[in-house]
Amino acid sequence: MKKLLFTLLLLSTASILADQPLVLSPRRVQGTGPITIDGLVYSQTYDFGHIIGGAPISGILDRWLCDDFELDNDYYISDVYVWMIWTGEQASLMNLVISEDDTGDSDPNTNIDVWAETVPCSHTDTGDNIWGYDIYETHCVINADVYPELDSGKHYYFEVQADVSDSCFILFSVYFIGDYCWFDDGSGVWVRSDYMFGMYSDMFFDFYGEPVSALEPETWGSIKTLF
Repeated sequence: MKKLLFTLLLLSTASILADQPLVLSPRRVQGTGPITIDGLVYSQTYDFGHIIGGAPISGILDRWLCDDFELDNDYYISDVYVWMIWTGEQASLMNLVISEDDTGDSDPNTNIDVWAETVPCSHTDTGDNIWGYDIYETHCVINADVYPELDSGKHYYFEVQADVSDSCFILFSVYFIGDYCWFDDGSGVWVRSDYMFGMYSDMFFDFYGEPVSALEPETWGSIKTLF
């Protein structure tokens, strides 16, 4: 019943958005693939006009959403942005995982985890709202000692969960880059978004960092403390 109600909520989004203006993020532009601008190394950035739903990722229910990506260079990742709806307490921590599609089957159920951390986060109101809730940009800051070091051209999946007990939702868009989102409802099994939600989709997320060849993580961490 919960799955049915959530699917109906997602399917109703198209009619809700039909009367809404297209509002792009003033700080970043929706990406079409890996790019490097002012530290931005990968972008599937938030775009209000392309929201089609939100997936519950509450830690208390052990729910996750993941999406795939590839980089055009070897990078350390220092900052992650996602876009969220909080129905209660806002998380101060986010659980982040990066796994590698080492079998090449585009199925995160067979991936190997290459990095996992619980990192602090902060939230900025975008000024947009939907379904009666404000939309927040959630900024996750990774400690320099545990930066993920990712390789060019490898097929990775970014997995995310809010470390909070209250209900919360991470926003996703119409399918426009690479493979689909996948959802884990707490069972430990990833289910593709078109099977779970009845639609193709991509998560809104941005990665910031530096090329591995440019800075060692200790040096980059020292630089960040100056600001």
